[in-house]
Amino acid sequence: MMRLKILLPILALAACNQHSGNSSSQNSLANNTSSKEYKENSTPSNQQNWQKLKMFSFRDQSGNTVAEMPFPETWQIHTKHAQGEPSITGPNQISIIDYPPQNFTYVTEPQLQQSYYQAGQPMRPMPGVEQLIQQDIVPWCMRNGYSFVKHYEVPEITKADKWYNDQLYKAVPCQNEVMAIGTEWKKDNGTPYFLLMHLMVSTSAQMQNWSYWLSGLTAKTTHFESAKKQLIFSLANVRYALEPIAAYNQREAQKAGQSWAAHNQRMAQNQAAFEAQQRAFVNKSNAINDAIMNGWRERNASSDRQHEQFIDAITEKTKVTNTATGQTYKVQSGYNQYWMNNNGEYISTNQYDYNPNLDDAMNNQQWEELKETKY
Repeated sequence: MMRLKILLPILALAACNQHSGNSSSQNSLANNTSSKEYKENSTPSNQQNWQKLKMFSFRDQSGNTVAEMPFPETWQIHTKHAQGEPSITGPNQISIIDYPPQNFTYVTEPQLQQSYYQAGQPMRPMPGVEQLIQQDIVPWCMRNGYSFVKHYEVPEITKADKWYNDQLYKAVPCQNEVMAIGTEWKKDNGTPYFLLMHLMVSTSAQMQNWSYWLSGLTAKTTHFESAKKQLIFSLANVRYALEPIAAYNQREAQKAGQSWAAHNQRMAQNQAAFEAQQRAFVNKSNAINDAIMNGWRERNASSDRQHEQFIDAITEKTKVTNTATGQTYKVQSGYNQYWMNNNGEYISTNQYDYNPNLDDAMNNQQWEELKETKY
């Protein structure tokens, strides 16, 4: 399942990786970075507000660089930190905390809606940026003593996020909206707070998958504006390595072909569309996790099993195991016995005492019994 497989900037990616509990892909991004001086003429001329920059490299477990970002050389990147602790700190009380992604799904097709409701999976359509801020972010900030000031798009970060999303394999045609929204807050004593929201919405014929994730910046009031500008500059100038993206796209294309081929003719059209949209959710919810963290495709093994069981219920499939080879297959559910020959053809029957090896009508083929496998 998905899992979306979306556009996390490098900092949010690291935070998400550390906050994912027992996820099987939790440690796919190596806990190391390296830095080099940022020699390009990309810093503003106002040296009173801007510091010398260095390019920090983010690597996977194999030591391969997956992305680079320019940060002030006095800032510290914390690749190992607990949830709620800063991922970046700097002088003048600079602190940046990354929060885990929030993922949502909404389907318009009545049969799919019923399936989601029966499975206990909540659905929520994207309410729009202003309503999203009012519904999700304002209550949280108010509990922490902040009042809302304003929000606006940060086009340079939107451009960087959209570029990455455009490089990723899409299983089915869908309309993608990618935005970076800056929100500003203030306490009664004048203390400012900047909360950056990365938003991705993917809409296809029957399904809408959307996600957002947040990064919060605090700093001494006299240095807050310059710290905010430096953070925006760093996120807008991320450089992604192309090799991990190409490898991810190849894996996704292969999975798409294998998955569609597995469905029978009767359910092919509806099931293929459903699975493609599930993969699209992975692509857009956790795509950067797959591309940068060597295959962080699924949140944990439990959700994988639940997803497989959910799909099998819709397609009326059950998992069986060849008692001789141990290999598993998906067959039509609702029968008591299953047998398979060397050609991969199977027989399903409700007769408990039937054995095709004793049936002269089966032309002396060798049949192995398939046992139904529990999830």
